[in-house]
Amino acid sequence: MKKQLVAAISLACITALVACNNEETASDNTPVAIVDGTEITESEFVEELKTNYGGSTLQAMIRDHLLNQAIETAGVTDEEIDEELEMLRTEFRVTYGIEDDEGVLEALQNQFNLNVESIDEFVDEYLVPPLVLQKLATEGIEITDEDIRAYYEENEEQFGEQIRASHILVEDEETAAEVLEKIEAGEDFAELAKEYSTDPGSGARGGDLDFFGEGKMVPPFEEAAFALEIGEISEPVESDFGFHIIKVTDQRNTFEDYADEIEQILIQQQSKSNDEIMAELLENADVEIKDSRFTDLFNEGNE
Repeated sequence: MKKQLVAAISLACITALVACNNEETASDNTPVAIVDGTEITESEFVEELKTNYGGSTLQAMIRDHLLNQAIETAGVTDEEIDEELEMLRTEFRVTYGIEDDEGVLEALQNQFNLNVESIDEFVDEYLVPPLVLQKLATEGIEITDEDIRAYYEENEEQFGEQIRASHILVEDEETAAEVLEKIEAGEDFAELAKEYSTDPGSGARGGDLDFFGEGKMVPPFEEAAFALEIGEISEPVESDFGFHIIKVTDQRNTFEDYADEIEQILIQQQSKSNDEIMAELLENADVEIKDSRFTDLFNEGNE
């Protein structure tokens, strides 16, 4: 990440200097700084950037160009983009309580330090490229029902009974009783989890713990959870973490329950890595390096 950041800064500097040259036709001897009477010229500055960061910057520029070309031909649909964006909105709503695109944009700018001025710009710069890479990574992969069934039978021990549960964790039994009383009075479990739960991870998600099997949770919690029916809510359960109110929301224990998950596992196993994708794009591209310092840019060991 640090290397990428340095390369990005270097690229920005070089781009700015090129733009300055084009607009002002400045000479290579134009000073960019004067230190105690000694000038640091534009040519010296650019040469230093090339020497220290030129390889990684040029690599990044070439890769970005190839990826931009791939975006035009990969066939990512508006529906796929909208689905990905809606997942992002849902994550921000559940995790941060953000309800609109204005809030999402503000969080992207301030919490994630992304220099984007609109949701559309975020989509173009940060959402579409990973979708394109994903499409290229899975291109040509075909998973049959027979493949899924074979994987299930070979790994059946991984796919035993699992439940999906939510919980509200509080520090004392008195608070647990208060929360349970509100649930029994009809208040929403997920909203109460966001308000009361001391578990920061699941609390922000309305108490959701996703699916888990036996041996994954502390014994008192697990024993109580696996004894519940779907939709049933427990009495307060004490563990080393405090008092839990547990609600089971789903269950799975058959091949059909796991088929979609297994399909995704098999797709992931056969998917190309980002490096493999870029290697293929480079192999099919006509790239000619004119600067002799960078002729070995994409040789093995330099990528």
